[in-house]
Amino acid sequence: MSSSGADQESFGVLIKWELRALGPKLDLKLQCASSTRSDNPHTLDDHHIMMTRAQAGVLANYLFEVSGNTPPRPRPGFWRRWFS
Repeated sequence: MSSSGADQESFGVLIKWELRALGPKLDLKLQCASSTRSDNPHTLDDHHIMMTRAQAGVLANYLFEVSGNTPPRPRPGFWRRWFS
């Protein structure tokens, strides 16, 4: 079986990301530089990843875990701040 360019992994440096809600799904757009998919090293490569909100939560928790950070704590509501 021959391997085509589509079967190979791609590596690059993450430049920016955007997230768009498309109904119940989310579109995570990752923009990478120096992608191994392109012969031109100055070309930016866009990757669109469709996921559910549950998948996004699992990914977020995983990224917090591997980075050694903790998720942000929710800000207390008005009444809790007022009476504390």
